[in-house]
Parts: sequence; C-alpha cells; structure tokens
Amino acid sequence: MSILKNITKRNIKEARSNAMLLLIAFVCAIASWFIIAMTKYPSDSKHISNIPLSRDISGTAAADSGLSVIECNVDHISVSLDCSRTDYNRISSDSLKASIDFKNITTPGVYTLNIKVESTNDAEISNLNISPSTVRVELDNYETKAFVLKAKVPNISGGENKAINSADITCEPGEVNIKGPASKLASIAECYAVSNLEKALDSSYSLNSDEYQLFSEDGTQISSDKLTFDPPIVNMNIPVLTQKTVKFVPQIVDAPSGFDTDCLNFTITPETAILATNNTETKLPDKIDLKLRISELDIGFSKDVLISNLLMGTNITNMSDTDTVNISLNSEGLASRDLTVTNNNIHTTNAPHENYDYTVLTQQLLVKIVGPADIVNEVTAADLDVEVNLLGADDSMDQFPYAVTVSCSKYNNIWSVTSSTVNIKKTLKEGMTTQAAAGSNTTTTKTG
Repeated sequence: MSILKNITKRNIKEARSNAMLLLIAFVCAIASWFIIAMTKYPSDSKHISNIPLSRDISGTAAADSGLSVIECNVDHISVSLDCSRTDYNRISSDSLKASIDFKNITTPGVYTLNIKVESTNDAEISNLNISPSTVRVELDNYETKAFVLKAKVPNISGGENKAINSADITCEPGEVNIKGPASKLASIAECYAVSNLEKALDSSYSLNSDEYQLFSEDGTQISSDKLTFDPPIVNMNIPVLTQKTVKFVPQIVDAPSGFDTDCLNFTITPETAILATNNTETKLPDKIDLKLRISELDIGFSKDVLISNLLMGTNITNMSDTDTVNISLNSEGLASRDLTVTNNNIHTTNAPHENYDYTVLTQQLLVKIVGPADIVNEVTAADLDVEVNLLGADDSMDQFPYAVTVSCSKYNNIWSVTSSTVNIKKTLKEGMTTQAAAGSNTTTTKTG
C-alpha cells in the first residue's frame, strides 16, 4: 500500500513539473513571437469611422474678419492610417480630432476647404488617408437688421356684412429684429407676421402671430433657417369693417336742358363694387356715380375709371378685387354727322360788362352730332343751338377765345361731341366812353 502511495505522489509531482514547464514554454513562445513581430513588423494599419468634424473657427483669420460658419456639408469623417503596434489600441475616434483648414480665408463666400486630422494623445500616426478629404463651407458675417412688419391672416374673415382689410391690420411692435447671415438679410424685401387661426369676426380682434414669413423682391419666399427673430411673436390688431355692395351709375353732368339721358345706354364692368368702412359715422352710399360729360360720348366711347379716385377724401375703402371700372357707350343703332354752323347761329350770353358788345368773329364752326341713325340724318344746322356762355370770362383783352356749348332743342336724343372754341371780340357800345365803361362792372344776361 505504501508503495502505491509513493508512486502516486511521484506522478503528481512530475505532472505539476511538466505543466509548469509547458506554461513557461508558452509564455516564452508568445514573448518570442512578440519580439520577432515588433522587430520585423513594427507598425500596423487601422481604419476608424464616425470621427466628428469640428467647425470651430476661433483663432483663425476668418474669425478675426468677423466670419462664422453658416453651412457645412460634412458632419463626420473616416480615416485609414498606419501606427506603431504599441499605439494601436490608443487610437480611436475619441483620440483623433478632425477640423477644417480655414487658412487665408478672410471674406464671405462658399469655399471647398481641406480637412485635417491630428492625434490628441501624442500617438504617432502616418500614411493618413481622410475620407472625405475636403468640405464645402459657407462663411458669412452675422448681423442684426430691423424690418417693418406686415400682417398676414389668411384664415381670418368677416362675418355677415363684415370685412377684413389686410392693409388695416397693425402689429405691435411694428418692427422685428432679425439676426442672421448678412447675405441672407440683404435678400429680404418683405417681412410678414402670420397667424393661421381660422375665425370669422364680427368686431375688432387681437391675436398673437404664429410665425414669420420672409420674401425677396421678386416674391420668392425665403427660408427662416439660420435666422433668429426678436421678438419671437407679435400682437396683431384686426379692425373689422362694415361692408356693402353698391352699383355704379352713369351721371351726365352737363346735359342740355330737355335732353333725355335715358336714351344713352352704357355697359359697366364690373357693375358693382364692395365698399367698407370702420367709421360708425360714415354712411355707405347706395350707388357710385360715374360722372361723364356729354361731349365725351362719341361712338365707340370707352373709359376706365379708378375706384380709389372716386372714394378719395372719404373714410370708405374699396374691397373689390379690382380698382378699375370701365364704362362704355353701347353704340348699336347710333350714327354721327358733321354739320357746319355759321356765326349767325352762334349766340353769346352772360356778357361780363353791360357797356360792351361781344361779337363772334369765327365765321364757321364744324359741329359733330351723335344720336339714333334715323334722326341724325334729319338734323340740320338750323336745328342746333350753339351758345357762348361768357359768365366768368376773362375779357381783359379786346379779343379772346371761348368755348361753345351745343344742344338740339328740336330732338331730345341728339347730342354734340364738339369741344371747340370761337374767337370773341369786345367793343365799346356806341355813346360810351372808356372811362364810363371802366366805372361800370355790372354783369347782364344778353343774347347777341
């Protein structure tokens, strides 16, 4: 039994000795391989992805020129490099710094610049390959500029018989300070405070804006990216107007006595306008008069009138889609004719001075008449009443021109489109002296 125990102990000691020798041999082999590898292959290659690209511009000539990075088309890069085996595990995306080379950049613009990479822990790297190797960078000065605000409320409307005039909406404050790239600020022509609230209003209303909208000179909307607004929101005050639809009505302002204006037939486009006011003391009219002179109404007559001119001096606003109304004479069935009137049929009235005679020097006057074709052909020169109304005339000269008016009392649907003058001669009445005439300044009505 003791012999077996001795054999067992001896075997265990030998096994332990062999294991120790085996371990020592393994360690020696590893050390030998490492020494050989380090001697024969001192460096290794490595690829690292997802390295952040720094946009820091501080300390560069670009920063000294007041420039900032507005846009950069690269966020992360990858590199392939060689390093010593001792530094292999020390090199990672955290130990490498990727930055942009802003060398010699001093003016705003868009540049393609090189990317540089360096170690932050003194690990030695070589054969560096950067992907991508360049970056597209936009540089500009950041500025702050004030813009006058306009209001835009596309979903706000007036209730029944009510209207909203966008030009009357005010913003508080009336200006906004926008900070951003100088080149972008320079492209802004209009700035709107916008509310997208949907609401029908019966009375004045205030609300806060939701956003800002920017537009260039040609109406192109400009993105608000890279811009900041102060204040971020504004208050918008919306007055509500009372509105009414009214008709346009032609009005002849100088129709001869007895002339039937109903014989004139016009086409008016548009026939109505939408008027509005926010003044409770202003009454909206039932119609809008389109004033015309009889001498305008030749065959083919057509005239554009600005509605804003018709409303000038009132508290009334045109809410229609157009500011122009056209009035045209319907010429179907009408004809025109030229007649020659001699000075025997031209009469003066309302002489400025009773001590002078006023004589028409013009021997003949060509008069153009318009009316129904069957009647125009029957009219003669003797049927026309040609008058020179001297009321208010400046007769400081012995001879002077003065306008005539033409009518036709025989027919109430014939009118003249003649706008002419005749020459008038002033002579002292028989038996009157110049001194006596000068002392008299009485205006009388006389037909000569």
